[in-house]
Amino acid sequence: MKRVILGIVVAVAMSVMVPVIENGDAVALAAPAVSHSIPVTTADLSALTAAFIRYKLHYKEMLSTDRIIWGRVRSRKGLVRAEIAYDAVDHREWAFANFNLVLPASMKAEISFQDGGSYGIFNRVGSGAWFMIGEPGIPLCAKEFPAVVAHLWGMDTYATC
Repeated sequence: MKRVILGIVVAVAMSVMVPVIENGDAVALAAPAVSHSIPVTTADLSALTAAFIRYKLHYKEMLSTDRIIWGRVRSRKGLVRAEIAYDAVDHREWAFANFNLVLPASMKAEISFQDGGSYGIFNRVGSGAWFMIGEPGIPLCAKEFPAVVAHLWGMDTYATC
């Protein structure tokens, strides 16, 4: 009799717990269905700065003593430091940002900031780390980003792109 009651209690507990766990996982794994702009937070600015410096130190031979500050880029919102958007097609967040080099700086850093080298293109998957994937050059072209992201940011395709 006790085994039967214990079996019923366990069966009821499992039937109640399993849907809760499944629904919890489904909510945690569900990605947004619509591409959208994301407000830039202080944490995002710090992470983008770190990714930009890592990229410049590794690929452009910038010195660790070189310093940067935030620049501004014109967008639909006016002058901004960075833009972030989510692309529902590739399930990534995309960002671009502009930085200024603090002078005096090394010659390699000054050279690397020419011709659009002050801009960075970044992406990340989920809540992972931001990675700088390149420098877009000037003018900042829509073709550097997925089409839906460029549209969200109001970027134009220039003849020179």
